[in-house]
Amino acid sequence: MTTNQPTPTYEQLINRAIRRLMLTITLMVSIVTLLIVGAQQTLNTTREAHDLMSSLNQANIKDVPSFIHWNNTTTRNTKQPAFIRVTTKKATLTTATKTKQTILTTPSSKAFFTKRQTKICGPLVYVRGFGFFFSYTQKSGQNTYQLWVSLRRLINSLLILICLMVLVTLWAVTVGTWWAHRLATRLSAPTIALLHETQYTSNNPDRDQPTLKVPDSPREINDLGQAFNVLLVAQNERLQHERQFISDASHELRTPIAAIRGNLSLIRRRGDAHPEVIPESLKFIDEESLRMQHLIENLLHLSRADRAKLELTDQDLSFLLLQLSEHYQPSIDQPLKLAIDPNIHVAGNAEMLQQIVVALLDNAHKYSPHDQPITLSLSQTETQVNLAVADLGEGIPDDQKQAVFQRFYRVDQSRSQEIEGSGLGLAIVQQLVALNNAKITITNNQPRGSIFTVSWDKA
Repeated sequence: MTTNQPTPTYEQLINRAIRRLMLTITLMVSIVTLLIVGAQQTLNTTREAHDLMSSLNQANIKDVPSFIHWNNTTTRNTKQPAFIRVTTKKATLTTATKTKQTILTTPSSKAFFTKRQTKICGPLVYVRGFGFFFSYTQKSGQNTYQLWVSLRRLINSLLILICLMVLVTLWAVTVGTWWAHRLATRLSAPTIALLHETQYTSNNPDRDQPTLKVPDSPREINDLGQAFNVLLVAQNERLQHERQFISDASHELRTPIAAIRGNLSLIRRRGDAHPEVIPESLKFIDEESLRMQHLIENLLHLSRADRAKLELTDQDLSFLLLQLSEHYQPSIDQPLKLAIDPNIHVAGNAEMLQQIVVALLDNAHKYSPHDQPITLSLSQTETQVNLAVADLGEGIPDDQKQAVFQRFYRVDQSRSQEIEGSGLGLAIVQQLVALNNAKITITNNQPRGSIFTVSWDKA
């Protein structure tokens, strides 16, 4: 059974990383220092032993007096305790050296030579009860010179150095931990502040969210806070659009429902006494129910367009527009003028392209005088394909050209009940245009009216 470990905080991660870094650097420096000092001390000890052995060899010791003379006159540079044994035909002479004191055939010398010696590596030997030594043997004529240099002082120095390194490491880790804590606290403070701001902001997701107070530094946190603010602005706009959509949809649905219920109440109250009101009321109920049906269908179209994912294929847009105009002209009283260049292809969905064109033609038909023509054109340049629907109606003010693509928006609210429609047509068109990798713009027509242009960029 596994237990869930708590997720480390930003401060803990920084503290842990800096503590490891300090420990690693201190240990590496300590080890390198220990190796260098140890190697240097070992080389010095080896050099001193070689010098002492050379002095013995040059003395040409033959008997006890010559050994005593060498022992009294030689200057020994070795700082380590040492044992010397010279074997001649006449005698075996020993001496123990410890700093500058020399004693011939001392009890310690006799005890030393009786101990078992274990060779470890090269000149390094271990003498039981005495410790580690460098051992050298050299023959010169009838003499055999043996030298054992103790490593006790070297080992003691290294142990002291190791203790110092341990103390330095502990001090470095302690200081590093304290410094890492301060640094981590300072570095994590902007992140924690931004987190608190985000938590406070997200407590009530149903209301408009205020923008966050973004720290000035570090730059990464500032950029993250700015990105959060952009997201909050977009969320606020989306919430406002959703509220407006719900309000407008409720209003649009309330009107026909109220009319239907009112006429049903009229039939119920006066149908028996005045049967002539029944046909008129039924006609009004039918019109309002049909209007409500169209509104619901448009809402469904809009919802599907928001979620639609489709595969775009090559479409002969010129042929599609010619076919569409031929079938559409009988359904409107305005003349439909065509300016369609042949053999223009785009990547799109045929059904959605037809829906876009029909919606733009319906919009031009609703807002154009009955005796003024509607122009459907298709052309291309080196970089774009342009499909345009132009009317000679009242036109759209510049400050409302983008607003007409909002759901339920009407340019002239006073005429919204006179002109058939729910205000969803252009919102659906914009969604379908985006799904076909195109963009739609509105410009002024001359001498009056508007031009809706759908543009595709050429690959």
